[in-house]
Amino acid sequence: MFIPTVNEESMKITLVSLLEIEKQTELANIVKMSKVVYSPQWEFSGIVSDQRKLYVEIKVPVNLKEFAQENLQILSKCCRDIYENDEDYACSGARIGTRAIIAEEIEYEDKVIILEKDSVYTNFIKYLSGNDRIDALQKNYLYETCATGNQGNILAASVMLGCAAEISLKKLCEAFHIYYQNNHTEKETENFLSKVMKAKTAYIRLDEFTKRAEVHSDLFKSFGFENLKLNFNFLDIIRQTRNDAGHPTGKRLDENEFKTMLGNYQLSLGKYLTAIENLSLPKVNL
Repeated sequence: MFIPTVNEESMKITLVSLLEIEKQTELANIVKMSKVVYSPQWEFSGIVSDQRKLYVEIKVPVNLKEFAQENLQILSKCCRDIYENDEDYACSGARIGTRAIIAEEIEYEDKVIILEKDSVYTNFIKYLSGNDRIDALQKNYLYETCATGNQGNILAASVMLGCAAEISLKKLCEAFHIYYQNNHTEKETENFLSKVMKAKTAYIRLDEFTKRAEVHSDLFKSFGFENLKLNFNFLDIIRQTRNDAGHPTGKRLDENEFKTMLGNYQLSLGKYLTAIENLSLPKVNL
């Protein structure tokens, strides 16, 4: 009977930690998404009499299998370092397997698509479904973001997410302009119109918007924003990514990085919507 000296969960946690320490961040992220199981062999290790070989099988998502296979030597070395050999088994390294994808059928408006269960794309589409706070145009862009991202088309998905984020910025500016009309002098409102609404570029518009949001930090904190510069600069990061993806720059965005960006946008979107809804009120009271 095979009794491991290091259980599978401990192997996975330690493997992730070791890879992160060795600056192998991409591999660490892959292992986080993978299932780690032991594969004891009948073949003898040749190290100790009657000792057999043991492999650590890392079952990775299908789209990451090639990259994991290319880095098998690194993974094998780490597994051998972690596992404590005994008289029965010695760790001979790692093997790359395939993690089964648990699919889920999602209905969105008149469309039915099959996505990986509990993935960032599935969760976002569920969030969009029946959410009346998000306008139809942005919903369409976000749906296309998830649909194309799920197929591994990250460049196209980045462009769609950038369009959705641009809609959020446009509506934030429009709502803040209404706030100025209701709560500021005519001169201050005209300055907002000139510097923000009529800005020559999206970068300038966001920069001027953020400056004025920081002046009204207590107001925006009441909408859930704790770090204004970080919260709104995130929109610029999405914009830059969209520009890189939409032009022949040669730059590519890692899928895991994109999933993180999309997940963070979902978290931020609720705050953006709260600000848009409240800034447009006739009079905003703190």
